[in-house]
Amino acid sequence: MTSVRAVTWRELRASTVLVSVLVAGVVAIGLQSFNASGGAIGMAGLIPLVRNPAVAALYGRVATLDNGGVFVVWKMGTFLLLTVAVWAALGATRATRSHEDDGSWDVLVIGRRDRFSVLRTTTLVLAETGVVVGTASTLVLLVGGQSPLGSLYFGLGVVAAAWSGAVAGLLCAQVAAPRRSASQAAMFVVVVAFFLRVIADASASTLWLRDLSFFGWVEKVGAFQPSDPLALIPALAGPVLVVAVVWWLQGRRDAGGALWIHADSAAARPLLLRSAWTFAWRERTSVWRWWTAGLFAFGMILGYLTHSLVALASTDPGYVELLNRFGFGAMVTGVGFIALSAEVISVAFTFLVMSWIASVASDEVKGRLDVAWATGPPRSQWVMSVVVSALAAVTCAGAATTVGMWLGERWSGTTLSLWVVAQAVVSSLALVPFFVGVALWLVGRIPRVAFAIGSVFILVAYVVTALGPILKWPTLVLDADPFHYLRPVPVQTFDLTGLTGVTLVGVALAALGLRHYLRRDVVA
Repeated sequence: MTSVRAVTWRELRASTVLVSVLVAGVVAIGLQSFNASGGAIGMAGLIPLVRNPAVAALYGRVATLDNGGVFVVWKMGTFLLLTVAVWAALGATRATRSHEDDGSWDVLVIGRRDRFSVLRTTTLVLAETGVVVGTASTLVLLVGGQSPLGSLYFGLGVVAAAWSGAVAGLLCAQVAAPRRSASQAAMFVVVVAFFLRVIADASASTLWLRDLSFFGWVEKVGAFQPSDPLALIPALAGPVLVVAVVWWLQGRRDAGGALWIHADSAAARPLLLRSAWTFAWRERTSVWRWWTAGLFAFGMILGYLTHSLVALASTDPGYVELLNRFGFGAMVTGVGFIALSAEVISVAFTFLVMSWIASVASDEVKGRLDVAWATGPPRSQWVMSVVVSALAAVTCAGAATTVGMWLGERWSGTTLSLWVVAQAVVSSLALVPFFVGVALWLVGRIPRVAFAIGSVFILVAYVVTALGPILKWPTLVLDADPFHYLRPVPVQTFDLTGLTGVTLVGVALAALGLRHYLRRDVVA
């Protein structure tokens, strides 16, 4: 590696390729789903659903579903943009704040290169990674026969999401240290922007809130429908303006410093430090807080949207027939909507477990556990303490989600009991044991990329169960998907047999992962 540019690209290229393939694959599956559902004719009946405020809040506003591109924008565009923004934010803190924390940034700025030039080069590489992902999505749409202009707008929207996420990470890297704090702050910024878009689309009176979120700017561009190209100006120029602020901030702080630093030293607080079991919880306290608060807010939003969706279902028989045709007939009632929403939230619960357990591998790779293992508990106790704390964290998050959904639907005027909401959320936790096993296997076998591989597996598995039946994929493929065994409880009965089998597979993976984890060398 002979330049800062080459070093930065080497660090980010693997995740860039992975996200590009993921986005391109999801877009391709979306186009296939549109064709398998009868194209524009088959989607004509979905227009009332598309225009419903509850659905618009979740998926975004579109005018029609007369082509495959706009179906992709509506069905999976919002969540693809959220994924890209989160990835870019984490990549930005990794390429900047992480190196300032470990001292490698000092080596980069020695000699002819100063701090400004290194940050400028890093920023340009981050911008290029966003362009790569946006180009991949555009090419897939073009190959799929979609309009060139619409494909370009969608690709530019992906680029705008990547740039916005990246500048959120760059800005938080200047403001907060160490990297874990900067990453959490960047994630908070992205999630708040997402929630602003959700609230904006929930009502005609709140549409102005879209101008406060980059998700809203991308939505206003209107790929594959009546478009507003001028919305690309704030979507793409906004990140550029923030970059100028980032460069200005770096010039006014010391290397390794930040406006807010999580202190390396403080008054002794022995609480939860006396054993590995309690320390596992204390080390990840901030993770639990952010996840719990976010899921509580998301649950409240979903609960509040219940009344709007049910009201449409009760007044439009054709809409009810359409829902039955697509397998969403349960949504005609408040109970059904809550049950189906809980199935979606199950993805968040699995991500929480995966990130929590994969942090063991991250600590090991960074050398944080050398002293702990040399002088403290055995490795078996250490990893099991993390598993137990993960189960406690996801239980707390599930309880917060339940209360949030119940308060939201009460606020909207729907009268569902807390017990009904609790049944739906508890059933969505049924895959947690399986993904605990997957996480342990990844930590044991491939610790360096445990979280990345686990995250991709969760996303792919959910896409398979969401679109596989529409595309009429083989039964063997659907049966191999863990999400296939979730049911909208209490509308349907809990699939005890299927989930028992999935859990046993998770136990087997956990056993194999633990065996290898305890027998392999420490990763350096």
